[in-house]
Amino acid sequence: MTNKKNRFFTLVFSCCPGAGEMYMGLYKHGVSLLSAFCAIAAVAFWLNWEELLLILPVIWCYSFFHTHNLRQMTEEEFREVKDDFFFAGYVDARPDWRLTEKHRRLFGVILLFLGLSVLCKTGVNLLGTFFYVPEFIWRFGYAVPQIAVAGVILSFALGLMRGEKEEPVEEEKEETAEENIAEKLQKEEA
Repeated sequence: MTNKKNRFFTLVFSCCPGAGEMYMGLYKHGVSLLSAFCAIAAVAFWLNWEELLLILPVIWCYSFFHTHNLRQMTEEEFREVKDDFFFAGYVDARPDWRLTEKHRRLFGVILLFLGLSVLCKTGVNLLGTFFYVPEFIWRFGYAVPQIAVAGVILSFALGLMRGEKEEPVEEEKEETAEENIAEKLQKEEA
């Protein structure tokens, strides 16, 4: 894999988030950037939360300049670049894909803010038509999916912030069982 690609095509593909990385041969990185860009746009329009669109220029700029930085690297530096998914550093390498302890609370707070702001915006929108019943019913029907998604986001955020209840290790279970048996034997002897 080489990073000495055509300058014109590098410029053209770098204008689409993720496409430049894929053109350079970093498919996982490119696909994850393009997916994040499209997913954020879809969620922002679906939940009627335009503020979320402020993340899109950040992703676009990162992708644009990352592509050009990849092209400027030497061949040795480029060979050392790992083709990994964009958020791979935030997830453990375990098969269950749990978030690392370090980032679990951060994502929980971000999701909590997202869920509360969607509920707040939807509530203010509904209150504006509260006294005109037909429009209120129409807007409420439109807002039901937004309210449901906000509820799911809030429950997921609270679960992340609370943390996972860790199961006792098998050795601890065995020790506890042995202690219980020892206690029973001592009671019987006494």
